[in-house]
Amino acid sequence: MKRSKLEERLHALAESQVTALGYRLWGLTAPSAGHRTVVSVFVDADDGVNVDDCAKVSRDLGVVFDMEDAVPGAYVLEVSSPGLERRFFAPEQLRGYEDRTIAAELSEPVSGRRKFKGRLVRVGDDEFELEEDGAPLRIEWQQVKTARLVHEF
Repeated sequence: MKRSKLEERLHALAESQVTALGYRLWGLTAPSAGHRTVVSVFVDADDGVNVDDCAKVSRDLGVVFDMEDAVPGAYVLEVSSPGLERRFFAPEQLRGYEDRTIAAELSEPVSGRRKFKGRLVRVGDDEFELEEDGAPLRIEWQQVKTARLVHEF
């Protein structure tokens, strides 16, 4: 999964700030939306996070991003928890979710398909393995456009 230069810069700024506040930076996206950028920051903690935690992180990150003039032009900052159907931003985040259902969209098709959904069987350093309809499928992390947990009720 590739990050833009802007996302790399914002991630570096956010990681130290979020850690200093006692949370973990789960992930960050910053796609351009017309004339402004929407910066979405996902934070987590061992006991989870609530609305007040997100507000605290938002206030602090907003100040840091503004002081560093980190985002060119107008931007919107959104801070939230990763949620039940959390998106994964790095392969190590998949650890602990073995035997759960994962949905992955790839940047390039494999066997004519880009979207896969299956049981997470194994997690390696730079890849993971899903079992889809009884068949194993090894996916390299660099192929992943998005990957998320599918919560089953």
